[in-house]
Amino acid sequence: MRNLFFALVLANLGLAAWSAWFSSANRAGRPVDEGLPKLTLVSELPPDLRTSGSVNEPAGELEPGIAEQQPSAPATELPQQVVEAPPAAPPADVPAVAVAEERSGAAERCTSVGPFRELSQAATAAAALRTAGYQPLQRVAESDIWIGYWVYIPKIATEREANEILAQVRAEGITDSYVIPNSDSGNLVSLGVFSEISGVSRRRDQLRALGFEPEVVDRTRRATVYWIDISLRGDQALDFDSLQMPGRIIRLEQRDCEPQPG
Repeated sequence: MRNLFFALVLANLGLAAWSAWFSSANRAGRPVDEGLPKLTLVSELPPDLRTSGSVNEPAGELEPGIAEQQPSAPATELPQQVVEAPPAAPPADVPAVAVAEERSGAAERCTSVGPFRELSQAATAAAALRTAGYQPLQRVAESDIWIGYWVYIPKIATEREANEILAQVRAEGITDSYVIPNSDSGNLVSLGVFSEISGVSRRRDQLRALGFEPEVVDRTRRATVYWIDISLRGDQALDFDSLQMPGRIIRLEQRDCEPQPG
């Protein structure tokens, strides 16, 4: 029995030796890269076909403001990176102040509005300008202020004749009339001062009905007044209606600011 066991062991060892030494040499194997193209290294290529391994796109095909970073290997794609172009520098012959004014808008200019006869009127107007977004500055000045439209009969030959005309116009209800003797234009009969042109028209019609042709001029006087200085940009314009006192009309004007002393 033991001899039979050793005989089987020797037979198995002999079969294993035959399979290892002789059978593997005759077995036909299948290459793992069958059907695939042959791999060629870069070093095996001719010099005129070699590249650096990066791809450069034509500059004309890139969108403005976008720079592409090319991949170092064909299988890897890097995301595009947006690059903001820096602001264009001003030409060398353009002053920096002029460029700043062009970017910030038109240059500022100082203007004065007035005259206001009373401090309360100037304060009310300054508050309205401040509400509108301005930075008003009040100042005091001596100036000729407009009082109104003066209606009068000029160039009367004698003071006696002027008094006769005065009596005639007062009889028609024009009680605010008086004689100005020996003025620069001779003897005059004053027929009133009006702040609105409608009053002038009515008074003129009354005098024409009596046979007189009155004259109308602006009446002014020297007085202490108040001006308001503000800064305007470009073609900005002031709304004079917003500066008027309720129930009163003030004749306002706009002029360049007076130069500061020193």
